[in-house]
Order: sequence, then structure tokens, then C-alpha cells
Amino acid sequence: MDESLVRRINPQECVCLFDLDNTLYNFVDAKIAACRQAAKCIGTGEGMELFRYFLRDVHGFEHHDNIRDFMEDRGIRDGAVLEKACREYDAVKLATIDPYPGVLSTLETLKRSGVKMAVVTDAESSHAFKRLEKVGIRRYFESVITPDISGKRKPAYDSFLMALESLGSLPEHAWVVGDSLKREIEPGNQLGMTTVHAVYGDWTDIPYPSIIPTFVLHSFPDLLRFMGLDGGD
Repeated sequence: MDESLVRRINPQECVCLFDLDNTLYNFVDAKIAACRQAAKCIGTGEGMELFRYFLRDVHGFEHHDNIRDFMEDRGIRDGAVLEKACREYDAVKLATIDPYPGVLSTLETLKRSGVKMAVVTDAESSHAFKRLEKVGIRRYFESVITPDISGKRKPAYDSFLMALESLGSLPEHAWVVGDSLKREIEPGNQLGMTTVHAVYGDWTDIPYPSIIPTFVLHSFPDLLRFMGLDGGD
């Protein structure tokens, strides 16, 4: 792929779908900080040990039962401690997230240019809206599609198609920006969208040679260059 390629968009026709966690802000670092605080509250183990419990395909990446399992594996079955650990985990996780450099100014430019935008995330609504408000970007998005709204998690097409419908657009006019090759780029390619891999947030670092994005995004403001909205020739 030639990363110098520019697809000059018609802002009144183009729409942009954004993943949330690790695309617009660093969620993994926030989660690790939250796990450290929870482990400190519990009084045993290390934050990274608890973080690995969330990585298991057991309760899901957000569920408090991962903290319960962490405690029980260490012989701790104190409900009050669990409640406090979960509360502090949630508070630190939310407090620690901040938008990546250039996110606010880039979203502002897109909005002023007339590009309609939506969020397509696997975070549940209860988490997604709190995070959008925390980082100060809720106002930029006309819709926020979550699995409890669409009924499916990515890479299923359901959330993407629902977002397009909410914006009154078709896949051929849509850009999708996300950190996951499997959950955003592959379905975006299959649907015929312009796909942008936010490689700076792809913390799993798992290669998928057969999944090729239209663009690779190393810095969020480069999105404007790809779209021909940066004022360059």
C-alpha cells in the first residue's frame, strides 16, 4: 500500500466510523492502571496479574467477575473487599483515559468540513458514553453504536451497517478507523469501505498479512491528509 496516496473526499458525501478504545484514546494503559489500583485495594498480587484475567475469554474484557476470580484464586472471598476493588477499578479506569494527541482538533476539522461521524464500539453503552464524555468528544458523533444496541459484536457487520443507516450513507462513501485488523479493518474491507488502521493503538501486535488496510495511521491528525483535508496540494 502506498501511504502517500490521498483520497480526496467530498465532505458532504463522506462519513467516518470510529472505533473507540485504543483508537481515540489509550484504553489499555488506563485498564492496567485500574488493575494496579484494584490489586492494591485487594492487598495481594500485581496489577498485570489481574490484567491477564481480563484477557481470558471467560467473562469478557470489561466484566467485574474477572476481579472476583482473581480474588478467589488467592483465597479471598470478602464481598466488601470485592465491592471496593471494583469501585476503585472503575474510577481509575475512567479517570486515566485522555484523547490521543490531535484527536480533538482532527474531529473538529472533520465536523466543520461537514463529515458525518459515528462511533462503532464493542464497549457496552454504559461504558461508551461515560468515556466519550470523559475525553470531551461526545458532541462530534451523530450516533454511537454498541453491541447492546446492534445485538452483535465486531467483526460482525451489524454495528457497521447500523451506523451507516444512522448517518444515511452507504459503505462506498464510508471510512472506518480502528486499531484492530480483525474487528475493524477486515469487515470494513469486506463491506467496501475505505479502511484506516490506527496502528498506534494496536497493542496486541498480532500480524494478519492477508488483511490490508487502505491507509496505516501512525498519528491521528494524518487522517486529514489521507482525506485531502489538511490544506496540502
